[in-house]
Amino acid sequence: MNYQLLLECYAEGTEISWEEAGLLDIELCAQIESIKVSSKQGCIAVAPNHICKKAHVCDGSFWITCLAAVLDQLMPPSLGEKSRGATVVDELVEHGYLAS
Repeated sequence: MNYQLLLECYAEGTEISWEEAGLLDIELCAQIESIKVSSKQGCIAVAPNHICKKAHVCDGSFWITCLAAVLDQLMPPSLGEKSRGATVVDELVEHGYLAS
């Protein structure tokens, strides 16, 4: 199952298991690496507004931003650890997908 489908199900009210969250975390790491080499990645596409709302991010946000936000909700970072959302935003700015 791909991460976008899991986020669609989550937005409709289906819970994400701990195992699924772990797989999504691995997927997020892979997506972060992929945006460093190609701007053609699906994670850079804009997510539907209902996904953005469930992730608690602004409408019109990228899929990768929604994924990171949902993971931060499901598996909050430890005290002093950078959130996945902040990491994604930093990478998007660094690689020219967002203006600083």
